[in-house]
Amino acid sequence: MLLMVFFLTILIIPVSSQEILKYIVEEKSPINTFIADLSNDIQIKTSASYSLFELISINKNLLTINNQTGYLTTLSILDREQMCLNQQCSCNSCEIFFQLIINIQQTIIYKIIEIKIQDRNDHSPIFDIESMVHIIHIKENVPLGYRIVLPIANDPDEGLNSIQSYSLDGTNSDDFYIDYTSIDIPYLVVRSLLDRQRISSYFLTLTASDNGQQPKPRTCSIQLDIRIINDSIPIFLQSVYSIDVREDTLIGTTLLKIEAINDDNNKKNFYELLTESPFIIDRLTGYIQLKKLLDYEREKSYRLTVKAYENFIPVYAIIFIRIIDINDNPVLIHMKVEGSKTLKQTRNDKNIFSIPEDTLIGTTLAHVILNDLDSFANGNPYLQLTTTQPPLPFIYKLIYQNNFQNTKLYSLILHTNVDRESKSIYNNIQLIAHDSGTPTLHTKSLILLNITDINDCIPQITTNSIIYNINENNPIGLIIDTLNAYDCDIGINAEFEYQLLNKTNLLIINSQTGQLSLNQSIDFEKFHQEKNLTTIDLEFYIQVQDHGQLSLSSQIKIILRIHDINDHSPEFDQNQSYNWTFSKSQLQLNTILGRIFAYDYDSGLQGIIHYSIRSFDPCLILDITLLGYIYIQSQLSCSFLSYTFEIIASDYGLPNIRSTKKLLTINIIDSNQLIINTLPKLLPLSIQRTIVDINSIGNILFIIDITNNHSIQPKIYFNHTDLFICWNISSTGEIRLISKPYTSSYILSFNIIDEYIDENFLVKFQIDICNSSIKNSCKQLIYYENQKTNQILLFWTICLAIIITCICIFIFSIITCFYCRKQPKNKKSFKNQQNFLQCNDDFQSEKTFKTSSGSTIREDDRDSACIINTNSSSLSSSVVPIQVNSWYHNGYDLSNDQNYQPSTYFYDLKLAELIRNNQCPPCVYLNSQPCQSLSTDYGFASSDASPSSISYSSTKINQSNMNSLELSIEMDVDQLQQQQQTNKKKGFISTHECVV
Repeated sequence: MLLMVFFLTILIIPVSSQEILKYIVEEKSPINTFIADLSNDIQIKTSASYSLFELISINKNLLTINNQTGYLTTLSILDREQMCLNQQCSCNSCEIFFQLIINIQQTIIYKIIEIKIQDRNDHSPIFDIESMVHIIHIKENVPLGYRIVLPIANDPDEGLNSIQSYSLDGTNSDDFYIDYTSIDIPYLVVRSLLDRQRISSYFLTLTASDNGQQPKPRTCSIQLDIRIINDSIPIFLQSVYSIDVREDTLIGTTLLKIEAINDDNNKKNFYELLTESPFIIDRLTGYIQLKKLLDYEREKSYRLTVKAYENFIPVYAIIFIRIIDINDNPVLIHMKVEGSKTLKQTRNDKNIFSIPEDTLIGTTLAHVILNDLDSFANGNPYLQLTTTQPPLPFIYKLIYQNNFQNTKLYSLILHTNVDRESKSIYNNIQLIAHDSGTPTLHTKSLILLNITDINDCIPQITTNSIIYNINENNPIGLIIDTLNAYDCDIGINAEFEYQLLNKTNLLIINSQTGQLSLNQSIDFEKFHQEKNLTTIDLEFYIQVQDHGQLSLSSQIKIILRIHDINDHSPEFDQNQSYNWTFSKSQLQLNTILGRIFAYDYDSGLQGIIHYSIRSFDPCLILDITLLGYIYIQSQLSCSFLSYTFEIIASDYGLPNIRSTKKLLTINIIDSNQLIINTLPKLLPLSIQRTIVDINSIGNILFIIDITNNHSIQPKIYFNHTDLFICWNISSTGEIRLISKPYTSSYILSFNIIDEYIDENFLVKFQIDICNSSIKNSCKQLIYYENQKTNQILLFWTICLAIIITCICIFIFSIITCFYCRKQPKNKKSFKNQQNFLQCNDDFQSEKTFKTSSGSTIREDDRDSACIINTNSSSLSSSVVPIQVNSWYHNGYDLSNDQNYQPSTYFYDLKLAELIRNNQCPPCVYLNSQPCQSLSTDYGFASSDASPSSISYSSTKINQSNMNSLELSIEMDVDQLQQQQQTNKKKGFISTHECVV
């Protein structure tokens, strides 16, 4: 027995720090096992009183301490595994903690004691019988390295005392080996090729071993049945499934699909869960669903074994389900008062502390213990101390925390002198305990600190709020609040009653309890003053008076803030007609037929009305603005004489929108039966220019649609005060000309303001003035406006056409160049080209050109000149002549050549440009002549060409773009009689000219 006590004493290792004392004791030690001599460890030499306080109530009656000596011993047998299951400590490291209170001559010392329960190897691994797999079927053709999940054993011990390895024994067990390296799951791995004819079944023993000082292995028998290749055995897509499930998952939720396949896809597999758990599996589909609610605080994970089989040949897989904690537990607050202080807890969860006014600064008034049952991520509580009546008389200090159990210990320490005469009660002190979850949960605890002394204080009323929000149409007897009052006096002087100072039947107060209630139902519209106001404040004064001989009293002011609710539906104006008649000529697009008025007695947004309209016939479709203006959206040619529309007036009330419907009838008659008045049109904000007739003074010219998709109640205002003499605009956008304008065009600037959505923007319109009394004045102005628009469209159309034409020309040029380069050079044709042009200088005969081909081509640069005799009927009628400059006439009288028969020739301007740039080109001279300077830009090498032989067109040619244009010059050579030609004309190509 002495040896046992000595051995147990050796196992207790004291570890001390400034405030925390740490000790270790082995589990299942006998009762009264000595743990520590606290007086010696703390080095207290004088007499003292010791006490132990359990910071967590579940750890009660585990340890005890001698009140006089400070000896700490066990009070019960500490079973680590059982404490782990009860969540008294962590399963990985079981630690429990206590608060040590030492009272030395009216001085209190606080310490924290941590006791670690050291694990003993007192449990053997246990295989789960329910999920036990006794027979494993495997095909003989599986490859080497094929893995099969083996049964899993459990050992509640800690560390090395838990399961450390698995081993396999039996005949021919060398054909396999165990892999225990993946998430605590043993796998059977095929090491050798399997052959059913050699070994049809393996009878093996699986051993799970721990590594404690006294190992306690546990075995189970496994039979491996080798199947032939043709046997149909299901195969799981995964041998191990792992999922995370939130603890707030609803019952019936599908969590996972387990699927096994086999060689024959037409055969169905059946599934079965072998482990008891809150989950079920559909035996046909393999869907795993939740059948019971989960609780992270009770069970943090599950390990399931699932079986799939077809013809009674099962396969197995493991499912790991980890429960994800949600923040569903608020922080628990426990308060413990120390010393001579007293604590009283009221029904409304208010903690009243009473302390004498001579309490010293730094005195610990109480300890606050915070505990959260959630995980550390959602737990980890922390304390906050607030008050509505500063200053706070005490502060808090964290002195210990335990992360596993989410427990923190705070001390409330007095940090200021208290004086009952200056302040006897510290009320509305609030302890708020927050956790670290998302969303954050918090727990509040009210503290009232009472300073005891004589009774000489005035009663005071405290309330959570002096403004009470009340909706109209409240029930009679509605309780608003219950006032609290305090008086630092005692006895009769502390008794008081409440009194309402206002003379009213609306509000009443209970004189004893301070309960405020309404004696009437409030109608907001009776107090209504402004349409935009949605609240009305009613002030009341409440007095509290004590019953002392010299009555002392105080009063407070409270405000009843009455809120308007949406209790009225829009009402259409009953004095307005809803049967309108118009002529067909008045029904034009965007024409405003009229305005609908409705009223709502509510205030604010719920008193503002917007409109909508529903058309029943596609022949005439109307629309309505938010301000009630009805206009024509579209119309078709129909023979109906009457149309019915449904108008809906709705408010913006929340949460429920109220609306009222009204039918509108539109009658269509002939123009002869009705005096036709011009109706204004709706002008959208996108149209920034319009025309106004000067003769429409006083009438509504048009109405600007100042609403948009998010408008509520927009209003429009003029920016130019100097235009008020001519123009008038209503807040809804109606534009009137009130006097004759003094200019022909105005630019009007407006501000559109919507106070409800805080929107303000500037709009400008240009208004052109026309006079309908002048014939076609307005029509011509409209025509000019349309013409400008058409010109802009025409400009962009021409630009687009030019771009497309240039692209086509570019592509055609590339194709032509590619084709020409492929043509072989013909020297013979070049020789014939020298005879291409022959000139007949005999003026008695008709001037003609004889050609052997359609063009002449220079061998070096392929430029061409085409000369075509227009006497031939093959001349294209689409050739357009080109006008040359007027200087080319030289005063020649065209009347002298009326008898000539025209012959038309074409010169390529590109050839002319080539000759102009190279004054001595290589050419074929018809007559040997020296090189001469060329004088024209139009392909004529001789200055003798008569201007009378040229016909003109209406197109002017600029010399600057000659290089880029290919134009044809049509020339008419008049044929006269032989004797007239001798004196008046020379040959078109003279003898001193050349052909290139």
